[in-house]
Amino acid sequence: MNDKNGTDFPGEEGESPGFGDYPPVTQGDGPQGTGDERTHLLQATVFIEDAARYREICHRVDKRALQIYRLYHSSSIQRCRYVFIFLLHFLAFFEYPSSLTLTSDIRYRGDGVSIPCGITEGLELICLLFFVMDVIFKYWLIGFEQFRKKKWMIATIFVLGVSLIDWCVSIGFRCSEATRFRRIIRPFFIINYSSIMKKTVKCLQRTLPEVFSVLMLLGLHLFVFSLVGMLLFPNPKPYDDMSNITDGLSFISSNTTTSSPSNSSTVIGGEGDKYFRSLIDSFMNLLVLLTTANNPDVMMPVYQHNRFYSLYFIIFLLIGNYCFMNMLLAVIYNQFRGYFQTSMQSDLLRRRVGIRAAYEVLKETDRYSNLSHPGLRHGVSLYNVKTIIEHADLPHHVKSALREDLDKKVTMADDYFSLVEFQACFESLETDPPQRQKPDLRWFPNLWIRRFQRCVAHRFFGYFGNLVATANVIVIAAELSFEYDKSLGGNTSNLNIVNFTFVVYYFVEQLVKFVCFGWRRYVYEYWNIFDGVITVILVITEFFAVGYYGFPLSGSKKVVDTPIVWNFVRIINILILFRLLRIIPNIKAMTIVAATLVDLVRNLKAFAGILIVIYYSFAILGIEIFHGAITTTPDNNTGLEFECGSYQQLEYWANNFDDFAAALVVLWDIMVVNNWSVFLKAYAKVKTEWSYLYFIVWWLFSVVIVMQLFTALIIENFIMKWDKSASRRSRGNSDFEESHHFMSVHDMFRESLHEPTEEEILLQIRNNHYLQSTLP
Repeated sequence: MNDKNGTDFPGEEGESPGFGDYPPVTQGDGPQGTGDERTHLLQATVFIEDAARYREICHRVDKRALQIYRLYHSSSIQRCRYVFIFLLHFLAFFEYPSSLTLTSDIRYRGDGVSIPCGITEGLELICLLFFVMDVIFKYWLIGFEQFRKKKWMIATIFVLGVSLIDWCVSIGFRCSEATRFRRIIRPFFIINYSSIMKKTVKCLQRTLPEVFSVLMLLGLHLFVFSLVGMLLFPNPKPYDDMSNITDGLSFISSNTTTSSPSNSSTVIGGEGDKYFRSLIDSFMNLLVLLTTANNPDVMMPVYQHNRFYSLYFIIFLLIGNYCFMNMLLAVIYNQFRGYFQTSMQSDLLRRRVGIRAAYEVLKETDRYSNLSHPGLRHGVSLYNVKTIIEHADLPHHVKSALREDLDKKVTMADDYFSLVEFQACFESLETDPPQRQKPDLRWFPNLWIRRFQRCVAHRFFGYFGNLVATANVIVIAAELSFEYDKSLGGNTSNLNIVNFTFVVYYFVEQLVKFVCFGWRRYVYEYWNIFDGVITVILVITEFFAVGYYGFPLSGSKKVVDTPIVWNFVRIINILILFRLLRIIPNIKAMTIVAATLVDLVRNLKAFAGILIVIYYSFAILGIEIFHGAITTTPDNNTGLEFECGSYQQLEYWANNFDDFAAALVVLWDIMVVNNWSVFLKAYAKVKTEWSYLYFIVWWLFSVVIVMQLFTALIIENFIMKWDKSASRRSRGNSDFEESHHFMSVHDMFRESLHEPTEEEILLQIRNNHYLQSTLP
């Protein structure tokens, strides 16, 4: 076998086996000849690879198809898919309206760079054609019967068809069409090529009914309190001067009267005029209050008159924010755990089916040998198992574990595997990557140096280093708090003197650890690498500062005279603050939190993809709806004539939907929900009140559903980390070593899964008509 894609396999005529330690493939005299033996070996290899990656084995199993199948799933083709997916979505920054301006502020950005028609469209066509070829190959490999069962593949053909038709329309109109529907559905390709993301989408799909029931109750809660609010705070002039009501200027005149606590009707009228003018205004203001973005502003006109009016707003928030919103989190977490456990159970079944299918085809291979040698034991030969392991594309740690199991089998003088032994051997697919072995300390021959090494290797030496870093940060904080100007004002300041002393200590500390431990032992702990890199940067920065200013207390140049070294001072202090992170391994709870964050970042490849998808789609949709809606005029460039707290008065001119990059920032600002009512009012005023729906739906998807799903992932990961930390410490591992153990989604649910039954596995194999055609 020349490469991992399987284009060549051992035993081909005129080729070596590929791994010279093994004898040539046994040539049986069975009726199907040696060609079928090699095909069965290739089939078993592919089935083991499918099992390792939780793939279904329902695909063509002839030799040519298997070679193409391995190429289709190779890492090089996978990287090509990622490149084309990235390129296709990155085009949004260059397509009209392009984001090629220094600022998105409509007052200063000027005319953006316009890409000629055909350039971005040509790149887009190349990407779409790649995905078309990808679908064609996948269809050829799995066949029509499997294809019609896969909804994602059917959806892929639909999306590609719509995209190509819309692309032809763009070319026909020379890129001047009003709407490009294909841009909104592009993120489908991000989901389609990630199994975990597809599981997440299915989880969200199954969660929506229960989430919808809670949202209905939440909507009823908002509706009832909107009506109650309109009754409690009536608008005294609901039909006067509609233009003033629309632009909100009536509150400017009424606000002067609401400040007088002696007139109750005037105060309540001011509240009703500003926040409860109509049912829509009442509903939207309470929705914003649900996110606490306008709290306590919304209740101040009446609260300053009568403290009991605050009960209305407090009860609203208690029910809505602390009951319904937490109930949504509970529902999403419950559905997340339940669905993903079921999905991981299905993945486990696929793995067991792949291993069993590999055993069946290997058993068929050995049947040919038994025809020539009737005395051989029935089962799977050790040599064939070694062959598929060596030629399978498996993680390095898995191959190492499998080789160890095979070596144990050899010592038992038994060269055949039964079904139970074969399945037990491939349980190594479940093993985690081994922890790095801690190198032994290199002891010096001199007695006094060895004693010094013991002192440096003792844990109290590390504690002392943490104490020094903490003291350094405290000194910096004190100096900056009490004598900020003096601390940064000259080379003779106390802060510069202290920093120089601490940097010298850090350099000596890391040098001593490196010499006493040796470089292998030193780089074993990641925190030593972190400390070493920070210390090297500190020393280099301090070296340049000393070279430019001289040593502290030397009376050399002032920092205020040469601002460049003021930057050196800032960099030194910032790096010293980062050194304080070295205390993390010494605090159990902090270590597990840090490990959870590391796992979260590693799992974000799948889960953050959902957030990217909705960001992309909503940004494109927002451009289609609100492009060019916000404008400014030279007469109103001072902001004095705008309502206080409005979009114009706050100068939010850079927050708009006039290009893709700006739209992403607006969606982020709304997802954070602080001041998101400003965008609601601004776009409702320039467009229509129906624009509220766009922002509400975005808030529901981003904050209420997707971000709650992230929270569920964090909770599950943290709980699993916390539960496993005790067992790991009992085996001699430190809390910090727990952070090295990456926990994937499969790892999170592994202990709660049950082994599939023999009937379930055999049923899957019997239903695979491709496999049945090769077995008797």
